[in-house]
Amino acid sequence: MRLNFKKIVKSYHKSLDDYEIFFKSDHWIRGYQKKNELFKFKNLKNFRNNSLSYGLDTRVGSHENQKRIYNEIVKKIGLDFVDKHLSKKNIGNLKNCIKNDNDKFIDPNSLFHIDCLHEIIKSCSKVKKNVNIICEIGSGFGSLSRILIESFSNSKIIIIDLPEANFLCSYYLLKNFPKKKFLFYSDLEKNFLNKEIIKSYDIIIVPPWVKLQNIDVDIYTNVRSFMEMDTHVIKYYFDMIQNNISNTGIFMNINRYDKKTVGYPVRIEDYPYDKNWSVIKSVQTWNHKNVHTLITNRNGEFSNISKELDRIKWLRRLNNLKINKHFLKNILPHNLFLLLQKTKHYLFKKFN
Repeated sequence: MRLNFKKIVKSYHKSLDDYEIFFKSDHWIRGYQKKNELFKFKNLKNFRNNSLSYGLDTRVGSHENQKRIYNEIVKKIGLDFVDKHLSKKNIGNLKNCIKNDNDKFIDPNSLFHIDCLHEIIKSCSKVKKNVNIICEIGSGFGSLSRILIESFSNSKIIIIDLPEANFLCSYYLLKNFPKKKFLFYSDLEKNFLNKEIIKSYDIIIVPPWVKLQNIDVDIYTNVRSFMEMDTHVIKYYFDMIQNNISNTGIFMNINRYDKKTVGYPVRIEDYPYDKNWSVIKSVQTWNHKNVHTLITNRNGEFSNISKELDRIKWLRRLNNLKINKHFLKNILPHNLFLLLQKTKHYLFKKFN
């Protein structure tokens, strides 16, 4: 493990030297520049309480809030499933996190990602999909990655994110899976991956300028990450996905209807899907008011993605009305506000 820890540091510094700013939006330029000095190996032990994971993590909140979220997800998908995928380890030393009756941490970030896993498994079942290779784009510090690796223990996972996130993710996953075989950026001679290069590894962690070549990925995920990228980077990733996905491959896309932290609106309805996608599930995301879950599978025979993106556009508009309800109520005449409410309810029934 000590050798791999050295590789984590080496890969981080190599990726900083090779950094392609094309992939770094204003959101992450601002997010990382304030804590550049914290990205040192000695700080990884406490990365979930020293602000290193800020922007990549979910705030713990009060004990009451943790219990509420835990009870909600247990009711939604079942106690056995939730408990199976919680962890007794507290890698990164998250503070103020309570435990359940089985001495496992009720980490809100893990609870959200356990729900993601549940949706992935249901989707695989619907299309009878065997999973050999998973690719997670924008994995953050590795919360969902851990759950996917545990659940698909015989599959490979390729993790693609900015160098700063990969630094945390590499440490987090290595501490969780010390016996797995890791491929880090410093192990690569050239900036591409193919079947031959990854065949001997379980977990592959690389920056976004490392290209995939003829790899049939069975599951792609992007969870709350595209929404913080520039549109040209989203286009880059969609080209990669649509050129490197297996027949009936699954793509889980969970992102905000609308987010503007890159300097302009980034909307899920505008993501550059080609026509070869069939919608498996499309709903507002659990425990998130302004986020949508869109799960599709690769399908050259039946496509309904364009129609679904149009529907999501209307849902965004309705969601904005819902969010701004109290503001509108204060500034509009009462009768006009009531008319808008009736119109909103009619449209919500029509498009939901």
